[in-house]
Amino acid sequence: ESAYEWLCEPGHTIEKPIPSLFTFNIPEKKLTELMGLSVPQARIRIANTKLESIGPILITHWGLSGPAVLKLSAWGAKLLNELNYNFTIRINWLPKLNEEKLRIELDNISKEHIAKKIFNTKPFDLPKRLWEYLLNKAEVNYELRWADMPKKKLNILVNLLINDEYKVAGKTTFKEEFVTCGGINLKEVDFKTMQSIKVPNLYFAGEVLNIDALTGGFNFQNAWTTGWLAAQDISRK
Repeated sequence: ESAYEWLCEPGHTIEKPIPSLFTFNIPEKKLTELMGLSVPQARIRIANTKLESIGPILITHWGLSGPAVLKLSAWGAKLLNELNYNFTIRINWLPKLNEEKLRIELDNISKEHIAKKIFNTKPFDLPKRLWEYLLNKAEVNYELRWADMPKKKLNILVNLLINDEYKVAGKTTFKEEFVTCGGINLKEVDFKTMQSIKVPNLYFAGEVLNIDALTGGFNFQNAWTTGWLAAQDISRK
């Protein structure tokens, strides 16, 4: 942030530079023991906010990553920075189902597999290891059959499938955030030339601008395009 200070003297406004596109550090050993496991589609949201994202999730040895997490970190970059990267997330592992539809599905499964052990039946499009993890989290007995599933355990399992809660304690462990949110206020730049509106012959490009998006590719393109526009204008002088 100190590298931007000299730009304030001629009147530029700096939006505080903060990390964007990062993963979530979750100190939950039983979850991180599933490292390498991916879920093709899940909904993840920040508790007590309207921020949520749907997409693939990857479980890592430090927490959660994947497109759904990265998108959420970009949309919530400023808020999560204000929270010092300590917050609660809730995951719906079955984003196409709400509680009512999930209970109907589980009722049908229990009738179809009434004599089978719950651990041996992998319903929905969930990885088997994740299904077993959620059953263990619900403290379902390994020998329990669908016919003998207690209502209390069923309620816990339903909640875990659509409202699984985790405490996030920090962002990407290895400081490998992809881009920076913040920088030069975009209202102070002529986007036809990338020249400062306040200081003649001063040009901006790439990460120094308050531009960030949902993929690293977009941010590369931003750097190349703004650099090209600045170079074109400079070459004409």
